[in-house]
Amino acid sequence: MNTAARLKARASIIKVPDSSPGILFIGGEQKSFIVERIWRSPIAPAANMVVDVDLDSTGNVTAITAVDAQALAKEQLNQFSGVAQEQGKQVVDMAKAGVGALAARMGKVPLLATGSACLAWFLLPASELNLGFLGSKSLTFWEVLAIDVSSPINMANRGGSHGLWALLGLAALLAPFTVPFLKNRRAKYLNTMLFAYLVVTPIKTWWEFSKALGPFANTAGGVPDSALKEISSVISIGAGAYVLIIASVILVVQAFKARPNSMTTL
Repeated sequence: MNTAARLKARASIIKVPDSSPGILFIGGEQKSFIVERIWRSPIAPAANMVVDVDLDSTGNVTAITAVDAQALAKEQLNQFSGVAQEQGKQVVDMAKAGVGALAARMGKVPLLATGSACLAWFLLPASELNLGFLGSKSLTFWEVLAIDVSSPINMANRGGSHGLWALLGLAALLAPFTVPFLKNRRAKYLNTMLFAYLVVTPIKTWWEFSKALGPFANTAGGVPDSALKEISSVISIGAGAYVLIIASVILVVQAFKARPNSMTTL
């Protein structure tokens, strides 16, 4: 081992000197030491204590100094931060590479539209319920899909359960990601699934609401004007719904554009 590199070293005490010399663990090796003329700190050595060690040219221990606990904690924190930053950079680089590869296959516009739709689906408020003295609740589109319109109690809460229709919505949301991996040229029309789902969902919800009204519906099978006014005063559209609509329209436009890499594939 290089002599200059061993003049200073960090070690830990694995045995305190008693009737026999103490033992240091340093650089993967064990070295014996005594307190007399070697120990340079006002506190006594203790097991597992971290110390700075001075070595002579032959590797023998010439001085031992206990490392201050606060200084050691700061060093360890700096090391941890450095490792975390390095790993974070690696993760970011991998993510960038993955997004770049996906953008190369999907196209930047479909990828941006699909990514925006995903964010709006789960994070942005798609609807707001004005519950009067109970206050108001903002619901994401995913939360809206869990609402049972036949149960007013359920409508007043964020809870509920996601059934088959909600799962079909997830399939429509994620369908654009599969398009570049399918060789059939008609796969591009999967980009229209989200738009179709957003068109059918309010129709389905309205039908279920009309059915739930039962005897309160008028003879023509519609919803009374009083109910329409009540609904419009309770429910308002949020930013998430608009983002979903815009993203779905962009994907429809992309669906009817040619796919140069697959136009010859049946």
